[in-house]
Amino acid sequence: MKYHFISKIIGIGLLSLLVFLNASSPALVSQETGYFETRASYLIQDDQMLIEFELVNHYDTTKQLQFGSGQQFEVVITNEAGDEVYRYSDGKMFTMALVLRDIKPGESLKWQDKWDLTDQDGQKLSSGKYTVEVQVLVIPDDSSAAIPAEQLTAALEINLAEGIIKETAEQVIRALRDQDADRISAFVHPEKGVRFTPYTFVSLDRDLVFNQEGIKNFFTDDKEYLWGYFDGTGWEIRMTPAEYYQRFVYSHDFADAEQVGYNEVLSFGNMLENQFEVYEDPIIVEYYFSGFNPDYAGMDWKSLRLVFERYENSWKLVGIIHNEWTI
Repeated sequence: MKYHFISKIIGIGLLSLLVFLNASSPALVSQETGYFETRASYLIQDDQMLIEFELVNHYDTTKQLQFGSGQQFEVVITNEAGDEVYRYSDGKMFTMALVLRDIKPGESLKWQDKWDLTDQDGQKLSSGKYTVEVQVLVIPDDSSAAIPAEQLTAALEINLAEGIIKETAEQVIRALRDQDADRISAFVHPEKGVRFTPYTFVSLDRDLVFNQEGIKNFFTDDKEYLWGYFDGTGWEIRMTPAEYYQRFVYSHDFADAEQVGYNEVLSFGNMLENQFEVYEDPIIVEYYFSGFNPDYAGMDWKSLRLVFERYENSWKLVGIIHNEWTI
């Protein structure tokens, strides 16, 4: 019994000591909380992609990060098949000395990289879906554990055609909506002009082509042109440009379309689809309405396609394709 009593006293003493230490030493009762976060964004401009990213410190204290060489990050871009089309470090040399960088609470370390939109074979890309993966190459030092990989990485899913052409296409569709001939003409290809196709199938022999000057006078031109033939009846489509615009260009408010597709076909009729064969490496933006009257069960769908081709360091309008349900 005496031995048991002494054990209880010792046990109570240890418990009291732990309580005292816990009360007087906050570090023993709470651990530092926080994390790092990698953020990334991109912008396509002047025929290249600017990738910007940062590592944000969400701790309450300044952190010192260690890099094993002059390369502080890696950027890898892969296509839908998982094939690598770009790697930042390819062909580059980096110093092998350790690099230390401080990062204050709530602040970030920032980097950027530029990709010229060419793959590893030197081919210029303008379409397809790609994954951009960014990794910040922090290594642990002797006094700290490794930062979890998910805090040092970020990924972006990119529709390349959309990233390249979206801003330009939005300007063109708004200019069409507003019937602003001068603004439209500024986007027209200076050598090829713009071709008008009334029913999906692009005809190099029959479709009318207007140059920049013709577009400037488009809405004031009183001349009737033969634009093609009506589906079903085969009657001639003889209209002034303004009349053709109302029937086969801006027949609905496509600037507020139900869906917008970039190098993907949203609408299918009975006509053959040949725009990707006729035009040279185009980006085609489709503005699509699935229907208007429920009684027609979608047979009154309509779409407008804007076709762009690369010209020097920009993209120019070379085609306007109307599409609708046909017999």
